[in-house]
Amino acid sequence: MGDEILHAVPTVFDLLALATCLGTLGCRLWVVPALAAVPGAIGIGAVLAALWRFLVTCIAALTASSLAELAGRTAEMSGQPLSAILPVLPTVLFQTHYGWVWLMRPVALTVLWLAWWMGRNNLRSRLIPAVMFGAGALIAMTRSASGHAADWGDPTLPEIIDWVHLMASSLWGGGLFALSMAILPAAFRLPTRRRQCIAAIARRFSTLAGVTLAGVLLTGFYNAWVQLGTIRALWEVSYGRMLLVKLFLVIPLIALGASNHYTSVPLLQRWSALPGPRRARPRILVVIQRRTTGQGRERAVRLVRRLARKVRAEVIVVVGILMCTALLLHGAPARHAMHREHTLMHPEAPAGAVGE
Repeated sequence: MGDEILHAVPTVFDLLALATCLGTLGCRLWVVPALAAVPGAIGIGAVLAALWRFLVTCIAALTASSLAELAGRTAEMSGQPLSAILPVLPTVLFQTHYGWVWLMRPVALTVLWLAWWMGRNNLRSRLIPAVMFGAGALIAMTRSASGHAADWGDPTLPEIIDWVHLMASSLWGGGLFALSMAILPAAFRLPTRRRQCIAAIARRFSTLAGVTLAGVLLTGFYNAWVQLGTIRALWEVSYGRMLLVKLFLVIPLIALGASNHYTSVPLLQRWSALPGPRRARPRILVVIQRRTTGQGRERAVRLVRRLARKVRAEVIVVVGILMCTALLLHGAPARHAMHREHTLMHPEAPAGAVGE
């Protein structure tokens, strides 16, 4: 277990960097454009600039984590310490499936760096972040094509579903990082129409989060079914128990998102006087809303601060989920563990009968 944790450290940072990069680009493409609909808003360029500065940090982190991931996987595959991997690095890069898949990363990272450099003086361009999002999606595919989902070959349905799961979770979780660290702080400093801009951002991100949550849940259930093999693996093998921990962390993340979606966002819409669809909400949510935030317009500042705190809490939970994901990626899937258990219990069974 100690070796798994050690090898999982670069993967945690790689997942975090990739998710934040994709989430930031997703916010640039689908969330920040909502500010254009706010009449009289001044300083939107400052929000774009803050997001672009945050994005270069994400790309730098993804570049470093890609190299760290390669070094860690090389040490893991060769059984050599990190200080002795250089002689075996060419073998891993050019004679293994992982190496050939990883070699797509430098191409995608080059596109990210060049596009960021071109976009720094053209912040309102939609084409440049769209190209960058495509490059990020390619890097996400390298993760799915070199993980447990690729055990059946390239490309297969489990690998595609895993890629969709990674993309959806990155847009949701990584978007929370961008929202917390770049978008909301910049929106708080806008000189005019601040409340309306924050309300527009919250509504658009809430919609994005709802769509990606559906994708995360559907693909997550499929991945669990493929990798577990049987329900009892959830508590009988370490892979299943770690998956349970990850699922338990998803529950508060969904609860926090639902609280924002059904409480904070509607109140911000009302206080900002922005037009938007009126949703019928359960009575219990209305009561909680009134008791926790009040109904007066003077409570708007308190509501915005509470929204920011909830987003930061979601970010912390996302980090925990990524740590669990990294450990799952470096552990043997439950279906392999159950297969070995069956083989030990029935050594006389022919190879084709095992696991049937």
